[in-house]
Amino acid sequence: MRSLKATRVLLALFCLSCSTWLTAQSTGGRILGRITDPTGALLANAKVELVNQDTGVSREAISDADGVYNFVEVPVGTYRLEFDLAGFKKNIRKDVLLQVNQVVTLNMTMQVGEAREVVEVTSEAPLVDTTSTSLGTVVNDRAIVQLPLNERDTYQFLSLQPGVSSQTGADLYFGSGNVGSVSVNGGRGRANNFSVNGGDANDMFANLPTVQPSPDSVEEFRILTNTFDAEYGRNSGSVVNVVTKSGTNQFHGNIYEFHRNRPLNARGYFDTTKPAFIMNQFGGTLGGPIKKDRTFFFGSYEGLRRRQGQSGDVVAVPDTLERQGNFSEGAPFGGVIGDQTVADVLNSRANRQCQTDIAAAQAAQGVPLVTPAAGVNYADIFPGNVIPASCQDPVAVDLLRFVPGANTSNGFFQAVETGQDRSDQATIRIDHRINSKQQFSGYYYFTDQFTSNPFNNFQAAGANVPGFGADIKQRFQQWNLSHTWTVSNSLVNEFRFAYMREAQRTFNHSVHTNLVTDSCVSPAAKPFCFTGLSDAGAVNDPANNVLAGTQFANKIGITPGLGAGREGVPDITVSGGFTIGNNFEGELPQVGNSFQWSDNLTKIKGNHTMKFGVDLRRMRFDQTLYFEVSGYYNYFGGGTNDVGYSNDLYPNYLLGLPDTYQQGAAQNENVRTTSVYLFAQDSWKIRPNVTLNYGLRWELNTPLTDIGHHVQTFRPGQSTSIYPCQISPYGSALLGGTTDCTGEFPTGLVVPGDRGVPAGMTQTYYKSFAPRIGIAYSPGTSGKTSIHAGWGMFYNPVEQLVLEQFSAEPPFGGSTFLVQTFFNTPFYAQAGFPYPNPFNGILNPPRGQPVDWSIFRPILLFGEFQPHMRSQYSVQYNFSIQRELAKNLSLGFGYVGSQGHRLLVSNDLNRATPQTCLDIAAIANIDPNAVTSYGSPGTCNQFAEDNQFSVTVPSGFNFHMPGGQTVGGAGQTLNFVGIRPYSSPNCQADGTTCPADQVPVFSNIFAQDTIANSNYHSLQLNLEKRFSNGLQLQGAYTFSKSIDQASSFEDILNPFNPSATRSLSLFNAAQRFVLSYYYELPIKKFSGFTGKVLNGWAVSGITQFQTGFPIHLQSFDDNELTSSIDFASAGEPDQIARFHKLDPRSNPNHYAFDQNSFTSNASTPPTADNGISNCSAGPSFNCYQPSLFGRYGTAPRSICCGPGLNNSDISLQKSTQISERFRAEFRWDVFNLANHTKFFNPDGNVTDGSDFGRVKRAGPPRLMQLALKLYF
Repeated sequence: MRSLKATRVLLALFCLSCSTWLTAQSTGGRILGRITDPTGALLANAKVELVNQDTGVSREAISDADGVYNFVEVPVGTYRLEFDLAGFKKNIRKDVLLQVNQVVTLNMTMQVGEAREVVEVTSEAPLVDTTSTSLGTVVNDRAIVQLPLNERDTYQFLSLQPGVSSQTGADLYFGSGNVGSVSVNGGRGRANNFSVNGGDANDMFANLPTVQPSPDSVEEFRILTNTFDAEYGRNSGSVVNVVTKSGTNQFHGNIYEFHRNRPLNARGYFDTTKPAFIMNQFGGTLGGPIKKDRTFFFGSYEGLRRRQGQSGDVVAVPDTLERQGNFSEGAPFGGVIGDQTVADVLNSRANRQCQTDIAAAQAAQGVPLVTPAAGVNYADIFPGNVIPASCQDPVAVDLLRFVPGANTSNGFFQAVETGQDRSDQATIRIDHRINSKQQFSGYYYFTDQFTSNPFNNFQAAGANVPGFGADIKQRFQQWNLSHTWTVSNSLVNEFRFAYMREAQRTFNHSVHTNLVTDSCVSPAAKPFCFTGLSDAGAVNDPANNVLAGTQFANKIGITPGLGAGREGVPDITVSGGFTIGNNFEGELPQVGNSFQWSDNLTKIKGNHTMKFGVDLRRMRFDQTLYFEVSGYYNYFGGGTNDVGYSNDLYPNYLLGLPDTYQQGAAQNENVRTTSVYLFAQDSWKIRPNVTLNYGLRWELNTPLTDIGHHVQTFRPGQSTSIYPCQISPYGSALLGGTTDCTGEFPTGLVVPGDRGVPAGMTQTYYKSFAPRIGIAYSPGTSGKTSIHAGWGMFYNPVEQLVLEQFSAEPPFGGSTFLVQTFFNTPFYAQAGFPYPNPFNGILNPPRGQPVDWSIFRPILLFGEFQPHMRSQYSVQYNFSIQRELAKNLSLGFGYVGSQGHRLLVSNDLNRATPQTCLDIAAIANIDPNAVTSYGSPGTCNQFAEDNQFSVTVPSGFNFHMPGGQTVGGAGQTLNFVGIRPYSSPNCQADGTTCPADQVPVFSNIFAQDTIANSNYHSLQLNLEKRFSNGLQLQGAYTFSKSIDQASSFEDILNPFNPSATRSLSLFNAAQRFVLSYYYELPIKKFSGFTGKVLNGWAVSGITQFQTGFPIHLQSFDDNELTSSIDFASAGEPDQIARFHKLDPRSNPNHYAFDQNSFTSNASTPPTADNGISNCSAGPSFNCYQPSLFGRYGTAPRSICCGPGLNNSDISLQKSTQISERFRAEFRWDVFNLANHTKFFNPDGNVTDGSDFGRVKRAGPPRLMQLALKLYF
């Protein structure tokens, strides 16, 4: 049925296009006009010749009965038009500049006379566009070459346009620091479409630009930002079209060198030393004729060699006393041992030396002897807050060697580490005129790059201290072939084939690798270094640990099985403090190939210029994912065995009591997808001053599909038939000898090939129709004013980064999330039992063969596609006016808006039901013996969603079940192995068919679904002065507001009230002004040597002012009792006072807002020693708010705003004419001229304690570079 629908759609659109095709990215423009005599009468049959002034290539047209001539698909360049008609003088218009995708209207009034009389005029394209209804701007060659570009990245021109804001400084997700990742009119940063010479230049991984030609090889840069025509699509943000230079009849080119050095730069605001910086960026271009007037070439080369210091975060590190276990500087420990196993570990640690040293310390302090036991206060065990060395986890102590001491006066550490870059880029373009009607063009792009980053940051993960850098080796290529055939004056066809390859065979490969078990160096730690052997005898005792003394004893340690080249120190994060270890997001060696076939046909008929066509793309992306292979620990406090130290979490770290442990696996993914884009479009000149543009586009993006079928999804109630269950010896040991898999079977987890599960795990959506309509009206006949209005629909595909989450999950790898385990034996719970450990290399179970599902529990699933996903889309609209204020000066202003629908977002399908936990806690308060957990009296609190509970429900008590039902109490006992809706799908409330070891089947099940929305409104102004009298400038101002439920797919919805996450977009910049200019200084011209010195001075620059980005507020404390924490957390703090901004310069800890407006403390009441107050007594940071337990906080997802931007880059240039053919140019570029500190957004995670609200990073300080160019 679906294929029948698809066939109908394809047939309809092919009929509409009259069986002709059109590419999605035209690189030419149009020149048209109307020819009249002096009285205004229309002149038919006038001959018009269009000649490229650089290459001599020409075309002819004849005016029709309405006097109209029209040239379509004209390559970018400077042209001469010759108008010839018997009885009239010959007219010549010279220097007509045509820019990419531009429509130039050039009317001609011919004078009566003889043809040998010639009227020759130097002309320019009209300043006001009276025909197009798309919003956008062209950046010309002068701006591209002369403006100061930091890093010489052409895509920086994106942020010069109205409606466009860079995301740098917002500290969002992967790619947000890339200059090509911009928000355009409320669109997401990955929603832009890049092309070079009409060919695909989009990274398949995160939809960033891959083909980035050197500025010296670029002819023009065009960005369309709103309601673009139906021929453009694929993405809803913007269409970016880069056109490179071509050869001419004259040999021309340049050589250049850009240099930077440390003495030229300032020191960054947070930097403890001025960063190293040595850069040489060099290259050249050469173009010319292979055969004059027929075949031309243009080539370029650019090399980069750079060593640059990178500024690390400002980190709160343990001081000298804390490293020794002495926490006497703070209030007494306020925590209690909750689990007897933790007490047993302390009593048996270091061959019971810990127990002995505790008793000695208590005797020395003169306090009563207190032996560690469940229910005992830590303050009583460790008098004076001093933890003896024998009580500390030796592995945790050993790994402290990676944590530097403080190097700032206020006790923080900040590093400046040196990274390296090396790249080589080469391009070649060939243009060949086959005959007067056919043109061939070929382009090849090649970049090879090596980057060594001293800090391995990916998706906001990675160490914040030195020692854990990463290497990237990547190569990008594009082959681009096109053929243009002018069939007649009214019919032009263009065919294109483009092949783009992105190879990142080394992508985020950690420079610090070793077997996980080789992470320690001290003799005291080596035997226990994640080997499965604990430093505490209680864990190694078979009476407590069913795996102890068996062949599976090592399985309570870390067992990636991937070898020393892929493993390393686990990622360890202490909230509000250090992060060490290899980035848990892992490395991603990957290779992508994109094949694009397109063909276009443009037909002129009367007042209509019609286009019809198709763009076919086939994408292949092969990747190996190494996600969390060495493990990821998180300390954030508040757990059952939290030490309760108010200053920081380092006591928990030294005792080896992490709050969570997470581990992933490695797997290969071979992704394939196909895209088909069809459209039909017409530009109808209703009247000479009224143009109606309308069209229809249809887009098909097949679901991302792993042809190896190493992916899975979740369908409630359905069981996989591809992989039945069979208990292995290891599983049987965990389950007490049973071989029955019923309780452990993951009902709901299915794979491609199971009933109703396609290879792409979701439906193929065939209804992505995108109508477009716009009207342009120019009052009067002057052409100096144009009024535009437009409306359209635009779709977005899904980037491969989304599918990457699915990889290496059961049964194709382990994906485990554990709460409250031990540090050196992370698969042994603080509650006293071993968790299953499935990790052992890359898993490839044969289809149709059974697997032991029991060893994967508890299964954490990321990114599961829902079965009926539909395409993301945006509706855009605008109303604008453009007016020529004076010769070469125009002003455009208007309203621009958009609405995003069905946007991709994360959603937790298996969030816990808070009321279930609240009911368990309430019953435990009534009768402590009515609730047990793992055989001991217990209760329910934060992060207990995956615990086992037996609950005797009192009579008359209405108990809320995890699935949402209510059960009336009658003294019955209910059994839960996890309290999520799908924790243990086959487990019955009476305890039958439950997992035998009380470990749930599932923890979180995070889905990706197209269910979010957004809206955007703006006022935009654009002042443009075309180059004249030595000055060219553009000023862009945007006043806007963007609101959404999610600013990227990594954001997560509130699972009970998705609208509660609706807030300011994380990339929203309320006001933004950008001025770019080039000015040739009006110095009197001199001759001779004096002229060489004083002539040719110019200055250019870019000045930006922008309000700050919203701050993303989050709580990872799980007060809401759902444990919905993915890339981001659905939890939020309570806002208890008005938000109050601070100047980070005005306080020693660099806070950007007052912490006292927020709290996330739902569990720790005030005592005489802990310094905590009740929120009811007045707002203070993390004051006690008991009502927060079991609900989401009142703070919005985002709050306005972080630090703004005030930056000016300037360039001083001196051009010297050496001879008729040679010219030298010296330039001095200064970036961040005033050395304004560009603070990044502060930490918005309240769980980070003292880091909450603190700015940890800033952008570059003032940097300078010197350059020398030789033109010929």
